[in-house]
Amino acid sequence: MEIFDKQNNNDTLFAELVLPVPIPKLFTYRVPAAWNDKVKTGQRTIVPFGQRKILTGVIAKLHHQPPTEYEAKYLLELLDETEIITPLQFQLYYWMAEYYMCTVGEVMNAALPAGLKLSSESMVQLHPGFQLEDSAFDFSEKERLVLHQLKSESLPYSDVAKLLDVKSIYSILKSLASKESIILFEKVKEKYHPKTEKRIRLQSAFLGKKKLESLFETLATKPKQEAVLLKYLQEVPVFHDPDLNEKGIGRSGLLVDDISESSLHTLVKNKILEEFEIVVPRFGFEENTVDHPLLLSEKQEEARNKILESFEKHDAALLHGITSSGKTEIYIDLIRRALEGGSQVLYLLPEIALTTQIVHRLKKIFGASMGVYHSKFSDNERVEVWNGVLTGKFRFVVGVRSSVFLPFDNLALLIVDEEHDPSYKQQDPAPRYHARDVARMMALPSLISAASNKQ
Repeated sequence: MEIFDKQNNNDTLFAELVLPVPIPKLFTYRVPAAWNDKVKTGQRTIVPFGQRKILTGVIAKLHHQPPTEYEAKYLLELLDETEIITPLQFQLYYWMAEYYMCTVGEVMNAALPAGLKLSSESMVQLHPGFQLEDSAFDFSEKERLVLHQLKSESLPYSDVAKLLDVKSIYSILKSLASKESIILFEKVKEKYHPKTEKRIRLQSAFLGKKKLESLFETLATKPKQEAVLLKYLQEVPVFHDPDLNEKGIGRSGLLVDDISESSLHTLVKNKILEEFEIVVPRFGFEENTVDHPLLLSEKQEEARNKILESFEKHDAALLHGITSSGKTEIYIDLIRRALEGGSQVLYLLPEIALTTQIVHRLKKIFGASMGVYHSKFSDNERVEVWNGVLTGKFRFVVGVRSSVFLPFDNLALLIVDEEHDPSYKQQDPAPRYHARDVARMMALPSLISAASNKQ
C-alpha cells in the first residue's frame, strides 16, 4: 500500500487510474487537496470520462506530475477507506495484460466482482432556473404532471414512466429538456450491500432479577406482551448468563408460536425490549469445526511426503491420480499444514467439480475460515468473499478460475485440481487467460514483479 508523504500535501497530487476500458494506458486525474491525507493506491474512485460517462477506476499510482497532453479532471469520490486491490494484484494485472495481449483495464474489469463495480441510474430533476409561470413554452398535461412532481424530488426514469403510465417516456423527456425545464443526469450507486438481520434484546435496565419481577407484575394485565417477554426469556436465558442478552435473538425467531407482532412493537416502543440490526455473513459456515482425524493410507502418505520434498527444491508439484483415488485427502492434509503456519490457501476446481458435496465436506473441516467463490453465487456473496480475503477472515478459498483474482497477499499453497480441464480457460471477453498458468505465476511473485516493472 502506498500513502503519499504528508510533507508534500501542500502540492497538487495526481492519481494514475486503471479504468475498465480497452485502452492501453493509465489515466491521470487531479486529487482534491482535502483528500491528500487519505488517498491511497488500491482504492476505488469515481471519475468523469469523456463528455458524459462516469466510470469506476482504481488508483494505481500517486505523484505530483501533471499530465502534459491534457488538463487533468478531478476525482469525484473515493469509494473505499483502504485498498481493495493489493500491490501483488497490480503486478499480476500487468503481467496478464502483457502475456495475454490485452489492457490492464480489461484485466481489472474481469478481476473485480460485479458487486464492487458501480451501476448508474438515469435521473430527472427540475432545472434550477425554471419557473413554470414564467416560461414562454406550452406544456402538455403529461409534461405538467412531471414538472409538478419534480418540484419536490428528483425521479429515476422508471418512476417517471410509472407516474405517466406509459412505456416510453423519451419523447416527453426530450421535449421537456428542449424547453430547458429539466436536467437529465446519472445517479451513481454501489451495488454491494451487506446482509443485515433485525434482532431483539431486553433493555439493560431490566436485567436484574427484581426488576424483571416488577416488570412482569406490570404486564400481568397484558397477556400478549407478557407472552412476548416469556418467549424471549425462554430463548435467551439471561438469568443463567446475562451476557447472552447482548446478542439477543433474531426478530423472526421471536415471532413464532402465535407471538403478537403488535405486542412486540409495543414493548419496543415502551423501551422494554430493544430492536437493533447487525451485519451477518451470507454463508452459513460453522464457527466451530468438527475436528475429523484424517488418516492417510500408506500410499497417500508416500505421495504427500514426495510433494513436501519436491517443494523444498521446486515451486510446483504434479500429482497423478484417477477419480476417487484419494487425492482430496492429500489436499486436505496439505491445506491444514499451510493454514497452521498462518498462510493462505487457494483450492481451484473446474466449474463442474465445485459441487455441494465437496464444499460440504471441506466446510465441516475448515468451517468459517473457508470461503467459496463461484460464478453462480450472487454479486453480494462474491464481494463478501473478496472482503473476507482482504481482512483475513477467509484464509482458505475454494473456487473456480476467477478465484485467481482474489486479493491474496500471503498465499503459501495453490492447488489446481484436474488441471487439464478446459473450463480453466477463459474464452471471451479479454483477458483470454488460462487459470492454471495464472496460478503458476501467482506461485512465483518474483516473476510477476519482474514483468510488472516493465510497465
